[in-house]
Amino acid sequence: MTKIPSSNRDRADKRLTLLHTSDLHLGSDSYPQEALEGFGAILDIARRVRVDGVLIAGDLFDRQGVPAELVSYVFESLAGLDRTVVILPGNHDTLLTSNSHGFDGPLGEVHVMNDPVGELIQFEGLGLSVWGRAVHNHEPAFHPLEGLPPRPSNGWYVVIGHGIVLEGTSMAERGSPITPQELAEANCDYIALGHTHVFRDVTRGPAQAFYSGAPSGGTNHTAALVTLEPGTGVSVESIPIP
Repeated sequence: MTKIPSSNRDRADKRLTLLHTSDLHLGSDSYPQEALEGFGAILDIARRVRVDGVLIAGDLFDRQGVPAELVSYVFESLAGLDRTVVILPGNHDTLLTSNSHGFDGPLGEVHVMNDPVGELIQFEGLGLSVWGRAVHNHEPAFHPLEGLPPRPSNGWYVVIGHGIVLEGTSMAERGSPITPQELAEANCDYIALGHTHVFRDVTRGPAQAFYSGAPSGGTNHTAALVTLEPGTGVSVESIPIP
Protein backbone atom coordinates (compact mmCIF):
# COMPACT_ATOMS: atom_id res chain seq x y z
CA MET A 1 0.00 0.00 0.00
CA THR A 2 1.25 3.46 -0.91
CA LYS A 3 0.06 6.68 0.66
CA ILE A 4 0.94 10.19 -0.50
CA PRO A 5 -0.73 13.34 0.89
CA SER A 6 -3.28 14.72 -1.56
CA SER A 7 -3.20 18.39 -2.49
CA ASN A 8 -7.02 18.43 -2.34
CA ARG A 9 -7.54 16.54 0.90
CA ASP A 10 -8.67 19.68 2.78
CA ARG A 11 -11.35 20.39 0.17
CA ALA A 12 -12.85 16.89 0.15
CA ASP A 13 -15.14 15.95 3.03
CA LYS A 14 -16.14 12.42 2.04
CA ARG A 15 -14.20 9.20 2.38
CA LEU A 16 -14.44 7.26 -0.87
CA THR A 17 -13.36 3.80 -1.90
CA LEU A 18 -12.93 3.16 -5.62
CA LEU A 19 -12.18 -0.08 -7.46
CA HIS A 20 -9.82 0.60 -10.38
CA THR A 21 -9.57 -2.03 -13.11
CA SER A 22 -8.62 -2.16 -16.79
CA ASP A 23 -7.84 -4.43 -19.72
CA LEU A 24 -10.61 -6.95 -19.15
CA HIS A 25 -10.69 -7.76 -22.90
CA LEU A 26 -14.15 -9.31 -22.81
CA GLY A 27 -14.86 -11.15 -26.03
CA SER A 28 -11.21 -12.13 -26.44
CA ASP A 29 -10.50 -14.89 -28.94
CA SER A 30 -7.45 -15.95 -26.91
CA TYR A 31 -8.96 -16.42 -23.44
CA PRO A 32 -12.75 -15.85 -23.63
CA GLN A 33 -13.70 -17.86 -20.52
CA GLU A 34 -10.88 -16.48 -18.40
CA ALA A 35 -11.88 -12.94 -19.38
CA LEU A 36 -15.44 -13.63 -18.24
CA GLU A 37 -14.17 -15.04 -14.96
CA GLY A 38 -12.00 -11.98 -14.45
CA PHE A 39 -15.01 -9.73 -15.02
CA GLY A 40 -16.98 -11.80 -12.52
CA ALA A 41 -14.18 -11.37 -9.97
CA ILE A 42 -14.32 -7.58 -10.41
CA LEU A 43 -18.07 -7.62 -9.78
CA ASP A 44 -17.56 -9.77 -6.67
CA ILE A 45 -14.89 -7.44 -5.26
CA ALA A 46 -17.05 -4.37 -5.87
CA ARG A 47 -19.89 -5.96 -3.91
CA ARG A 48 -17.78 -7.48 -1.15
CA VAL A 49 -15.79 -4.34 -0.43
CA ARG A 50 -18.87 -2.15 -1.00
CA VAL A 51 -16.93 0.36 -3.03
CA ASP A 52 -18.44 3.73 -3.87
CA GLY A 53 -17.46 3.48 -7.52
CA VAL A 54 -15.72 1.43 -10.19
CA LEU A 55 -13.23 2.92 -12.68
CA ILE A 56 -12.56 0.93 -15.87
CA ALA A 57 -9.47 2.43 -17.52
CA GLY A 58 -9.84 1.05 -21.03
CA ASP A 59 -10.14 -2.17 -23.01
CA LEU A 60 -13.32 -3.39 -21.38
CA PHE A 61 -13.98 -5.23 -24.64
CA ASP A 62 -11.43 -6.84 -26.91
CA ARG A 63 -12.79 -6.00 -30.36
CA GLN A 64 -15.59 -4.53 -32.44
CA GLY A 65 -17.43 -7.77 -33.16
CA VAL A 66 -18.30 -8.83 -29.62
CA PRO A 67 -21.64 -10.70 -29.56
CA ALA A 68 -24.60 -8.49 -28.63
CA GLU A 69 -25.63 -10.83 -25.83
CA LEU A 70 -22.21 -10.46 -24.18
CA VAL A 71 -22.40 -6.67 -24.45
CA SER A 72 -25.85 -6.70 -22.84
CA TYR A 73 -24.64 -9.00 -20.07
CA VAL A 74 -21.68 -6.73 -19.30
CA PHE A 75 -23.64 -3.48 -19.18
CA GLU A 76 -26.51 -4.98 -17.22
CA SER A 77 -24.09 -6.57 -14.73
CA LEU A 78 -22.33 -3.25 -14.19
CA ALA A 79 -25.65 -1.44 -13.80
CA GLY A 80 -26.69 -4.13 -11.33
CA LEU A 81 -23.89 -3.09 -8.97
CA ASP A 82 -26.07 -0.06 -8.17
CA ARG A 83 -23.07 2.20 -7.75
CA THR A 84 -21.18 4.65 -9.95
CA VAL A 85 -19.26 3.01 -12.81
CA VAL A 86 -17.09 5.04 -15.19
CA ILE A 87 -15.78 3.41 -18.38
CA LEU A 88 -13.04 5.02 -20.47
CA PRO A 89 -12.69 3.37 -23.92
CA GLY A 90 -9.19 2.11 -24.70
CA ASN A 91 -7.57 1.26 -28.01
CA HIS A 92 -9.42 -2.09 -28.21
CA ASP A 93 -12.80 -0.53 -27.41
CA THR A 94 -13.85 0.34 -30.96
CA LEU A 95 -17.25 -1.09 -30.02
CA LEU A 96 -17.60 1.82 -27.58
CA THR A 97 -15.96 4.62 -29.56
CA SER A 98 -18.08 3.79 -32.62
CA ASN A 99 -21.23 3.96 -30.48
CA SER A 100 -22.27 0.55 -31.77
CA HIS A 101 -22.80 -1.02 -28.35
CA GLY A 102 -26.55 -0.45 -28.47
CA PHE A 103 -26.98 1.79 -25.42
CA ASP A 104 -27.85 5.50 -25.62
CA GLY A 105 -26.61 7.56 -22.69
CA PRO A 106 -25.95 6.25 -19.18
CA LEU A 107 -27.46 2.90 -18.17
CA GLY A 108 -28.29 3.33 -14.51
CA GLU A 109 -25.08 4.55 -12.91
CA VAL A 110 -22.85 3.32 -15.77
CA HIS A 111 -21.17 6.14 -17.71
CA VAL A 112 -19.05 5.79 -20.87
CA MET A 113 -16.59 8.68 -21.42
CA ASN A 114 -16.51 8.80 -25.21
CA ASP A 115 -15.40 12.34 -26.05
CA PRO A 116 -12.13 12.31 -28.10
CA VAL A 117 -11.05 15.64 -26.57
CA GLY A 118 -11.93 14.58 -23.04
CA GLU A 119 -14.89 15.04 -20.74
CA LEU A 120 -15.46 15.82 -17.09
CA ILE A 121 -18.22 14.14 -15.08
CA GLN A 122 -19.08 15.49 -11.64
CA PHE A 123 -20.78 13.17 -9.17
CA GLU A 124 -22.13 15.60 -6.61
CA GLY A 125 -23.45 12.89 -4.32
CA LEU A 126 -19.97 11.44 -3.98
CA GLY A 127 -18.07 14.71 -3.95
CA LEU A 128 -16.10 13.35 -6.91
CA SER A 129 -15.11 14.66 -10.34
CA VAL A 130 -13.75 12.30 -13.00
CA TRP A 131 -12.04 13.33 -16.25
CA GLY A 132 -10.98 11.10 -19.11
CA ARG A 133 -10.13 11.19 -22.81
CA ALA A 134 -11.25 8.19 -24.88
CA VAL A 135 -8.80 6.55 -27.28
CA HIS A 136 -10.24 7.15 -30.74
CA ASN A 137 -6.84 7.09 -32.50
CA HIS A 138 -4.16 4.92 -30.94
CA GLU A 139 -1.13 6.74 -32.34
CA PRO A 140 1.89 8.71 -31.07
CA ALA A 141 0.10 12.03 -31.66
CA PHE A 142 -2.65 11.11 -29.21
CA HIS A 143 -1.80 11.95 -25.58
CA PRO A 144 -4.38 10.56 -23.11
CA LEU A 145 -3.71 13.30 -20.54
CA GLU A 146 -3.61 16.21 -22.99
CA GLY A 147 -6.23 18.86 -22.30
CA LEU A 148 -6.65 18.00 -18.64
CA PRO A 149 -8.89 20.76 -17.22
CA PRO A 150 -8.19 22.63 -13.97
CA ARG A 151 -9.13 21.07 -10.68
CA PRO A 152 -12.74 21.68 -9.64
CA SER A 153 -13.19 24.00 -6.67
CA ASN A 154 -13.98 21.22 -4.21
CA GLY A 155 -14.22 17.47 -3.81
CA TRP A 156 -11.93 14.71 -5.05
CA TYR A 157 -10.55 14.85 -8.59
CA VAL A 158 -9.70 11.61 -10.40
CA VAL A 159 -8.29 11.25 -13.92
CA ILE A 160 -8.57 8.12 -16.10
CA GLY A 161 -6.14 7.45 -18.93
CA HIS A 162 -5.35 4.58 -21.28
CA GLY A 163 -1.83 4.59 -22.68
CA ILE A 164 1.82 3.83 -22.11
CA VAL A 165 4.00 5.81 -19.71
CA LEU A 166 7.19 6.64 -21.57
CA GLU A 167 10.35 5.42 -19.86
CA GLY A 168 12.89 6.30 -22.55
CA THR A 169 13.49 7.29 -26.14
CA SER A 170 12.95 3.70 -27.32
CA MET A 171 9.25 4.09 -26.54
CA ALA A 172 8.85 7.48 -28.24
CA GLU A 173 6.86 6.08 -31.18
CA ARG A 174 4.37 4.11 -29.12
CA GLY A 175 0.70 4.91 -29.49
CA SER A 176 -1.13 6.86 -26.77
CA PRO A 177 1.98 8.04 -24.88
CA ILE A 178 1.94 9.52 -21.40
CA THR A 179 5.04 11.48 -20.42
CA PRO A 180 6.52 11.70 -16.91
CA GLN A 181 6.06 15.48 -17.14
CA GLU A 182 2.33 15.08 -17.80
CA LEU A 183 2.06 12.89 -14.72
CA ALA A 184 4.07 15.33 -12.63
CA GLU A 185 1.98 18.34 -13.67
CA ALA A 186 -1.46 16.73 -13.33
CA ASN A 187 -3.36 18.70 -10.69
CA CYS A 188 -5.59 15.94 -9.38
CA ASP A 189 -5.71 13.36 -6.59
CA TYR A 190 -5.43 10.07 -8.48
CA ILE A 191 -4.64 8.94 -12.03
CA ALA A 192 -6.19 5.57 -12.92
CA LEU A 193 -4.30 4.06 -15.84
CA GLY A 194 -4.83 1.16 -18.21
CA HIS A 195 -2.98 -0.49 -21.12
CA THR A 196 -0.16 -2.12 -19.15
CA HIS A 197 -1.44 -5.43 -17.73
CA VAL A 198 0.65 -5.30 -14.56
CA PHE A 199 -0.04 -3.47 -11.29
CA ARG A 200 2.46 -0.64 -11.30
CA ASP A 201 3.16 2.63 -9.51
CA VAL A 202 4.14 5.35 -12.02
CA THR A 203 3.65 8.34 -9.72
CA ARG A 204 5.75 11.35 -10.74
CA GLY A 205 4.11 14.22 -8.86
CA PRO A 206 1.59 15.06 -6.12
CA ALA A 207 -1.10 12.91 -7.74
CA GLN A 208 -0.69 9.18 -7.35
CA ALA A 209 -0.68 7.35 -10.69
CA PHE A 210 -1.13 3.59 -10.95
CA TYR A 211 -1.79 0.86 -13.47
CA SER A 212 -4.30 -1.54 -11.92
CA GLY A 213 -3.11 -4.61 -13.77
CA ALA A 214 -5.62 -6.87 -15.53
CA PRO A 215 -8.06 -9.39 -14.00
CA SER A 216 -7.30 -12.00 -16.68
CA GLY A 217 -4.69 -12.92 -19.29
CA GLY A 218 -1.00 -13.27 -18.46
CA THR A 219 0.09 -14.58 -15.08
CA ASN A 220 -0.56 -12.05 -12.29
CA HIS A 221 -4.19 -10.95 -12.14
CA THR A 222 -4.90 -7.83 -10.09
CA ALA A 223 -7.10 -4.81 -9.53
CA ALA A 224 -6.41 -1.68 -7.49
CA LEU A 225 -8.37 -0.57 -4.44
CA VAL A 226 -8.14 3.21 -4.05
CA THR A 227 -9.10 4.91 -0.79
CA LEU A 228 -9.52 8.69 -0.68
CA GLU A 229 -9.43 9.85 2.93
CA PRO A 230 -10.19 13.48 3.90
CA GLY A 231 -7.36 15.05 5.85
CA THR A 232 -5.00 12.20 5.02
CA GLY A 233 -4.80 11.59 1.29
CA VAL A 234 -4.91 8.70 -1.14
CA SER A 235 -3.88 5.09 -0.57
CA VAL A 236 -3.65 2.41 -3.25
CA GLU A 237 -3.66 -1.34 -2.66
CA SER A 238 -3.13 -4.17 -5.11
CA ILE A 239 -5.95 -6.72 -4.94
CA PRO A 240 -4.91 -10.18 -6.20
CA ILE A 241 -7.45 -12.08 -8.29
CA PRO A 242 -7.08 -15.88 -8.11
